[in-house]
Amino acid sequence: MKNAATLDLASLASLPLPHERLDVFKVAIELVAWTTNLPPRGIADLKDQLRRASASVALNIGEGSGKRGSDRARFYEIARGSALECAAAIMVLSAMKAIPPERVSEGRVLCQRLYAMLNKMIPARFVAG
Repeated sequence: MKNAATLDLASLASLPLPHERLDVFKVAIELVAWTTNLPPRGIADLKDQLRRASASVALNIGEGSGKRGSDRARFYEIARGSALECAAAIMVLSAMKAIPPERVSEGRVLCQRLYAMLNKMIPARFVAG
């Protein structure tokens, strides 16, 4: 068995980073993937905003996993807000008939899961009331 000093680059690349171990990060990546498969018709600017918001969820979870205390909670709050932005964008695109109903359900379920998971990750003492 190799010790940490003799690990090669391929071995290092296979070691998961802290955020990669989080189920919430995996769901955020599912949402990012979901946004890449949107039908071509519809409002391009709104779809782009949805893609950016979904990336924001994953990126803030990743950055927050490297923080502690109130800093970590703040990044998770931002990720939660971006998940809500995604849900709103999905509903707007649905109202514009730019996303088929079955795709709307898939996207909303991912947003709901993210919202619930992130709520559990934000300690009540850090939530502004």
